[in-house]
Amino acid sequence: MKSNKAFMLGAAMAATCFVSAFALAEQYPHLAAQAPQANIKHALKSAGNVPATQAPAALKQQLQTAAQLNKPVFAAKAKADSVVEDSRVPAPATHVRKADAKQASAVQAALVQGCETTLDVNLLYTLNGVQTGNLLCYHFNLPQKARINVLLVGQTAGTDMSLSLFQDNGQGGAIPLGTSNNPGTADESLSGVVPAGDYYWFMEANAAVPGSSFQFGVAVDTNIDAYEPNDTPDTAFQLPDTLNYIKGNADSLNDVDYFDFTAVRGQSVGIALTADAASGSTRNKWILERFDGNQWVTIGANVTSTSIPSPGVGGVVKVRVRPNQHPNEPWSATGKYNLSLGSNPRVNSPDVKGEGNVLRIPYSASNVGYGYMTTQAYRDLTWTMGLSDSTGAPLVGLHPIVYLDQHINPDTGAIVYKAYSGTTDSSGQAGGTINVGTCSGDFQTTFVDYAQGYKNTWRTDFNYGVWRMAVLEYPGIGVGGDNTEFVSFGHLCKQTLLSSTKN
Repeated sequence: MKSNKAFMLGAAMAATCFVSAFALAEQYPHLAAQAPQANIKHALKSAGNVPATQAPAALKQQLQTAAQLNKPVFAAKAKADSVVEDSRVPAPATHVRKADAKQASAVQAALVQGCETTLDVNLLYTLNGVQTGNLLCYHFNLPQKARINVLLVGQTAGTDMSLSLFQDNGQGGAIPLGTSNNPGTADESLSGVVPAGDYYWFMEANAAVPGSSFQFGVAVDTNIDAYEPNDTPDTAFQLPDTLNYIKGNADSLNDVDYFDFTAVRGQSVGIALTADAASGSTRNKWILERFDGNQWVTIGANVTSTSIPSPGVGGVVKVRVRPNQHPNEPWSATGKYNLSLGSNPRVNSPDVKGEGNVLRIPYSASNVGYGYMTTQAYRDLTWTMGLSDSTGAPLVGLHPIVYLDQHINPDTGAIVYKAYSGTTDSSGQAGGTINVGTCSGDFQTTFVDYAQGYKNTWRTDFNYGVWRMAVLEYPGIGVGGDNTEFVSFGHLCKQTLLSSTKN
């Protein structure tokens, strides 16, 4: 436990934004009031007794007055401009009417005096000797975004506490996050996802008797993804106009992630879910569902990807991902999934080719090794791919990938790919050059080439390889797949002219 925290809430904070536990109807509940989960309560370590930091008696009346004069108005959640790995859910905007400076100053002074004790998280504190009407206030800090469960439990007989939580918005204001006020000795709990910042418990004793006591604390879980809170259809993360590639996780078996995508041009929409193998996850550990307008429909784990025909201009496609609670697929907090959701990608003119002046080995001379080589090169391969949506609009910032094994092991035939990627530009195009270097050749063949009136006999040493193309953000598209796994590649190591005669 720490004390005498050096913080100032700003002169206008309490008076302009505070909606107290005494005015529940004035609240905007960002956090859900619900029965605390037993495993969370038992996971908190006991921190022993904490001194009662009772706020001044005048604070309640001052806060009630401020709340009546300054009723907050909450704007709808803004949409994200982009989706990147460190993106954060935009905070709800709070607009208030300003109180006069004298009133603000008085309330601020009372808050600073009443909320000066800072407590650590993930601990359970005990508070004894509560009296009816006591208003108790404590502070805690979150260094990063987290899912929190704020608890008030273990009330002794005759005790009836209420629990409220507020966030310092860092700009001279406070955001009311919720109140739990169950009758009698029932436990109080508030849970949800909140950003990094400073937070304040407010606990009021509706009733108490000599010897009344209770315990309180906050359980903090930072194992959340960048799109929380999106645990309900109403808080679904609003995805921008592109093909979005989302890395998410579930911080509990009850964590359901909701996402909405708006087809601004009426383009078809693509959906795919894969497991993040690096995190130890598998596809069967996740359930992917789409809302069809009436109910949630499961997209099977054996479906690589699926497309939704145009939902109309401005139509919204709703998707959710949740853990699979099947006993054969146990949930893990470290497991992650990759969700593709947005404009259904269309691959345009994919191509991989060698130098223009390559003397290619003809089909008739490909009777050694593994057979005919569709793509052949000496030193350099060039590749291109375009990506657009179903309306032809370019998809910018996506990542086509060329997978190349330029030298298959001739003894085992094992294929080991190396990846080469690029990023689509403003026109939806990506490309690059791959230098395949020099080689000695596992195979050799002889063939005749006719050029400029001469019959030339060539001996060529070469290696076999293969390539395919894919798109990082969307499985199952590109070149190569279930029907034709790859395209054959020939690395031409050395070509020797054996004879040349006038034709």
